[in-house]
Amino acid sequence: MVTSSLSALQPGEPVITIDFETKSYADITKVGSWVYSQDPTTEIICMCWAVDDGGIDVWYPNCYEYADVLPSSLFDAIREGDLFEAHNYAFELGIWENIMVKRYGWTEIPRNKWRDTMAAAAYYSMPQHLDGLLKAVGHKGKDPEGSRLITKYSKLFLKTAKTTIPVEDFTKFVNYCKDDVSIERQISNYLGDLPERELEVFLMDMEINLRGLYLDKEGLEAATYIVDTKGAELVEEFQEITGLKPSQREKVQDWFGEQGIELEDMKAENLREKLKAIRPFTPENVVRALELRLAISKATTKKLGKMIGQRSEDGTAKFQCRYHGAGTGRWTGSGFQPLNLSRGYEGVSPNQLCRDIKHRNPEYLDSLYGNCIEAVGKASRHWIQARCGHRLLVGDFASIEAVVLAALAEEDWKVQAFREGAKIYEMTADKIYKLPSGTVNKKDHPEKRSDGKICELAFGYQGALGAWRNFDKSDMHSDEAVIHMCNTWRVEHPAIVQFWDNLNDAAITAMTPGCDGAFVKRSNISFARVDEWLSMILPNGKRIWYFDPELRPKLPQWHQPKEKEKCRDGTCSCEARTTLTYMAQKEGVWKRVGTYGGKLAENATQATSREILVSAMFRAREAGYPLILSVYDEIVCEVPDGFGSVEEFETIMKDSDPSEPWYDWPIGVEAWEGNRYKK
Repeated sequence: MVTSSLSALQPGEPVITIDFETKSYADITKVGSWVYSQDPTTEIICMCWAVDDGGIDVWYPNCYEYADVLPSSLFDAIREGDLFEAHNYAFELGIWENIMVKRYGWTEIPRNKWRDTMAAAAYYSMPQHLDGLLKAVGHKGKDPEGSRLITKYSKLFLKTAKTTIPVEDFTKFVNYCKDDVSIERQISNYLGDLPERELEVFLMDMEINLRGLYLDKEGLEAATYIVDTKGAELVEEFQEITGLKPSQREKVQDWFGEQGIELEDMKAENLREKLKAIRPFTPENVVRALELRLAISKATTKKLGKMIGQRSEDGTAKFQCRYHGAGTGRWTGSGFQPLNLSRGYEGVSPNQLCRDIKHRNPEYLDSLYGNCIEAVGKASRHWIQARCGHRLLVGDFASIEAVVLAALAEEDWKVQAFREGAKIYEMTADKIYKLPSGTVNKKDHPEKRSDGKICELAFGYQGALGAWRNFDKSDMHSDEAVIHMCNTWRVEHPAIVQFWDNLNDAAITAMTPGCDGAFVKRSNISFARVDEWLSMILPNGKRIWYFDPELRPKLPQWHQPKEKEKCRDGTCSCEARTTLTYMAQKEGVWKRVGTYGGKLAENATQATSREILVSAMFRAREAGYPLILSVYDEIVCEVPDGFGSVEEFETIMKDSDPSEPWYDWPIGVEAWEGNRYKK
């Protein structure tokens, strides 16, 4: 195992590393770890634990004469206030509280004593899955025998599963559990605990995830009924036209191919684009078949099933957000992915849409909204609601990335524009089109304003034509026009353009052997090596981590042999540049990736935005606002009726401490209250 000095920097209390092996008829991938632990069919196969670097002990039902007696080493650890650590602690915590305490009468472990090696891995930008994490730090990985045992004996919902574990396989299970404890302990020793402030964030995240999101069960069941009913009708009509089931993907693609419609895949966004392209010249029955296949892909969404499945005994879905899910520190979604829910209908209140769906009448919904399946999809965010006697208070940092980027780069004119309340999309459009200030507005110039918005979204992190096309699918502008807008934007933002170069130069300088670190010119950001990482140090001291950094020669991103003839035949002017590379989890694969100034600017901006959000979350919690969710730059609280107000909540979010680097930045907040979640 590779060793690291990170853990040596952070001595702590005695640590009990703990791991459970279980079996259940509940599918944890569908219901989540908390509901899994509450399921009456979930049983303990064995539990292993170790105190610090001591020997590994084993417990299993009936291994002692009295199974309800808490082993003395664990009892002593709880009494002494020792720490309990697991990899993905949410599972072990759920099993301990819902099975060991409630069924066996064991003592509760104070929640603030739980630690998580997966959280530490996330903080240091390492793979979060234990097997991938092991391989990333030089271990051979987990024993594949464990997966075989789990499939055969733990997943009782599988037809091939066995309910009785022979002695030989039970022994293997115990050894596998012991191996997990040993491995997790090595990972813990390698990474160490989280820094003090991040530990506070992790514990706050625990509170949020255990508080949970209250879900409207009646509404979810009504929505499911509509999807199932309408979905069956759509499938029947599709079969009448094609003679195939929608699930027969390859045959369906072949059928469309025979009709002259080539489908690369069945992704909804691609089906939508294809539908637009074929309408004018394609037979009606083929168009209808494609419409049906698109509608069926929406109707068979797993989102509703996930929401129902993960609704726990108290009506809430717990552990729906993942601490430090992104390398910049922002939360990412888990469970039913609450960060990626529909925005709803503009002009239709959440309560109205939910009431309409609860009639359980597809035809009624079709008449109101044009498409009942789409209406159900639009309501997905609204099923998160406040408990009886409570309401939601939600605050969002408006345009925070644009403000933070301008402030970090010291693009002073733009910071001042935000301070004066300028409408940045309109202002950008004025500059792009060389119009007098104040010309473009949303009512009279919607297209120009939209161009201003896309400029802000696409160009701030050194993006160009490709970035524009990612945000704008309309093809309203030629490549030349987009490049002209990009160049104009860069001319208007000289400090940001220089910020990209300064970040890249500092990161490369910090990689120089013997270098103690490098500061970014005209910015309170620096880079430093720490063991196997390069770290970017933000204005408030928070670090972003880049594992196993290397400098390598690399052709620029605009070198595109497939698209450009000169790049293909070698006559282009593209030259290899010294590029910072590092190991990262991208698209599910742990691989070496390259970065550049604009990408580093994005990291710095989003990570600083996260720090501003976290600071506001702490203030809200201190003021008595119970947090239930964090969505990018948004805080969601559930407060008792009569407590707090929109105005107070906005003030809490905006009023940072004078000691914080962003104290005088023009950061705006927009808040609202209601009983159902919306966007």
